[in-house]
Amino acid sequence: MTTKPIIMKFGGTSVEDSEAFRNVTSIVKSASRQRMVVVVSAIGGFTNALLASVEKAIDGDARAATRSLDQGFERHLAIAQQLLWEDGRAHFESEIADARGQIGELHKIVAAHPSTHAPLRDEIVAFGELLSSQLLAAVLRENGLATRYVDGRRLIKTDESYGGVVPLAETATATQAELIPLIEAGEIPVVGGFIASTAKGATTTLGRGGSDYSAAIVGAALDAREIQIWTDVSGVLTADPRVVPAARTIPVLSYQEAAELAYFGAKVLHPKTIQPAMDRKIPVRVCNSRLPREAGTLIVTESEAAPQTIKAIAHKSGITTVQITSARMLGAYGFLRALFEVFDRHRTAVDVVTTSEVSVSLSLDNPSALPEVIPDLEKLGAVEVEEHRTIVSVVGEGLRGTPGIAARVFSTISDINVSMISVGASSVNLTFMVDDARARETIVRLHRAYFEDESSNQPAEAYRGGLGVNVMSPPSRSGYRPDLIDVFQLTRELIDIPSVTGEEAEVGSFLAEFLQRLGYKVELQEVTARRANVIATTGAPPHVVLSTHMDTVPPHIASSEDSEFIHGRGACDAKGIIATQIAAAEKLRTDGVNEIGLLFTVDEEVTSAGAKAANAHPLASSCRYLINGEPTDNRLAIGTKGSLQVTITTEGRAAHSAYPEQGDSAIEKLLDVLTDIRKVGWPADDVFGDTTCNIGVISGGTRANVIPGQAQTVLQIRLATDANTTKGLLETAIANRAALDYKSIHDPVRLLALDGSEQTIVRFTTDIPYLTNWGQPLLIGPGSILDAHTAHERVAKSELLKAVDLYADLSRRLLDHEN
Repeated sequence: MTTKPIIMKFGGTSVEDSEAFRNVTSIVKSASRQRMVVVVSAIGGFTNALLASVEKAIDGDARAATRSLDQGFERHLAIAQQLLWEDGRAHFESEIADARGQIGELHKIVAAHPSTHAPLRDEIVAFGELLSSQLLAAVLRENGLATRYVDGRRLIKTDESYGGVVPLAETATATQAELIPLIEAGEIPVVGGFIASTAKGATTTLGRGGSDYSAAIVGAALDAREIQIWTDVSGVLTADPRVVPAARTIPVLSYQEAAELAYFGAKVLHPKTIQPAMDRKIPVRVCNSRLPREAGTLIVTESEAAPQTIKAIAHKSGITTVQITSARMLGAYGFLRALFEVFDRHRTAVDVVTTSEVSVSLSLDNPSALPEVIPDLEKLGAVEVEEHRTIVSVVGEGLRGTPGIAARVFSTISDINVSMISVGASSVNLTFMVDDARARETIVRLHRAYFEDESSNQPAEAYRGGLGVNVMSPPSRSGYRPDLIDVFQLTRELIDIPSVTGEEAEVGSFLAEFLQRLGYKVELQEVTARRANVIATTGAPPHVVLSTHMDTVPPHIASSEDSEFIHGRGACDAKGIIATQIAAAEKLRTDGVNEIGLLFTVDEEVTSAGAKAANAHPLASSCRYLINGEPTDNRLAIGTKGSLQVTITTEGRAAHSAYPEQGDSAIEKLLDVLTDIRKVGWPADDVFGDTTCNIGVISGGTRANVIPGQAQTVLQIRLATDANTTKGLLETAIANRAALDYKSIHDPVRLLALDGSEQTIVRFTTDIPYLTNWGQPLLIGPGSILDAHTAHERVAKSELLKAVDLYADLSRRLLDHEN
């Protein structure tokens, strides 16, 4: 499979009612141009109802067990009634009736033979995901998406440890065999999570929360591009919001941080989810299905340490601790092995372990087997048991190597008794135990100290060098200091305002207010409703204008920083550039230079609508030089390649695939056209190099068993010479076999070169071809284009500081030349 799919997993609260189903439909449709697999949990609360029904059956009342599910079945039917047309609704009603009958028969078997409940429980509970996945597939299909329901039991193969099975190696082969043909045919498989089957075909389940695990297993098997976990919160939070209402989303976590948080109580992720992703280095993104535009949390291989080191506080309450004390332990070997063999025999998991010379303390999440465990432990030493304890875990990259972390944690809660302190076993985790009664207070205090006291997250003294202006406290959306600028903090402020193309209103308002308070004359030039360019001048005619764009590509990634880099969406493309251009303008104004302006546009990443509107602005006539900012590694670009984007469409005649002579395949026609396009010898230029053609998108057809009636491709051609030459070659190769629709065209641009500047040619396109009225163009900016648009987008702090000086010096040279 050449294009890696994304895995979109929707939890129970994301499909709890018809409105939730509509949200999911909107999310899937918005991503439908990508290859994907949808994994879905049972509708909210239905798994609990199914489990409770099994307990009723074990008690001997099969009829009551089945009747207890009536409300759950009615919820499914209500969703179908609201979202499906008559045929689809009738089909799903038949599936509900069949499920009700099968579950009723299984209840009778459990009631008559309670000892058989373990495998039959899995069989019964599986109906939650079987029904939700069939319903979601039908809803998506009726909304125009080519979906295909796939029984998850055909994908994941397991052992026979019913209720919490272990996947087997053949899972990958089975998953690939089932899903790859569907994905390559342009269909969206919809799979019920949580469920699997043995080699003999018996139904099994992956344990509570196992739909996340299913998504990770499927993602690993398909080498997915990304695994998305859609739930009811906006990512992984700094603490449980039920305990700390001020908890905030963590933008980026490492696999290790996320695994520790999941294990020690964070409810967003199933603890097993991370492992398959870690094994294949697949990013995991946690998103909010109710607020899909919020960025959520991205989980990747490595993550930078937070400024305060700690990224989150997790906890698990209702823990039981067991302490075993024995003089036999002193200087002896084999004691710990004997101790843990006791827990192994009784299949009891241990969370935290601490030891001294003569005692071992450990914690149990599930103490149900303790009555059987304690007699065996007493053969090794004296046993003490304490109940109603809470594990508190503070997590963050670099925790073990950062001096003073433990001291600050424990000084914050110095009046609360702690025990079983564990640090060093993990480089990202400090864990300890408190009484349940003091747990909430402990977590609230720590969160306040590390996340709500803003002074705790700032360095002792702000950076003050390199700008030529006062650099002190940062501007803030809650109140600016117009005489003070910190280019790093301004970059982070801008990054933290989401401004994906089409949603630039907030960042434009922020910049307009900020520049007004600095004393600029500011205009918001409306481009479309709620989208405006920001144009700022000192009042004097601007002979040199510093310009870049405010929009970014999706998804939004909040800011973070370390000693060397600032990270986040727009760090180099182009929020960091905005900050440096404003700082450069202030540096010039401090020196009495006023013939400067600032122009920040919308929509550069898509159609350059902002630049096209700005080109008609009256101020353009007074501008002699336009210094445009894009990431060029702070080298002056003396040229940019041109761009030609074209859609090519072929028409055929649809027919049944069993009778190909009745049809005419549009896809085969398109393949013939593309074969000839790939043979074209595109023109080259001594300065700009080769013209290159990328076949970026291919689409067409509806089903594998239908001769396709239409097919389409989108080409992006990077031009080294004028567009007309390439258009002629393209049209000759197509030879009237397809329709062409030129979406955007502009020729290569030669830019002003200045002696003494490090120079380069760039392959990407900019707003410059649409800003022709703004004088001679130059192109330069901090950061690498290779970091732009990526999940690890960043810019070096040293490059930001250098860019401030470069923009100021270039402006002076141009103004001196003008005078």
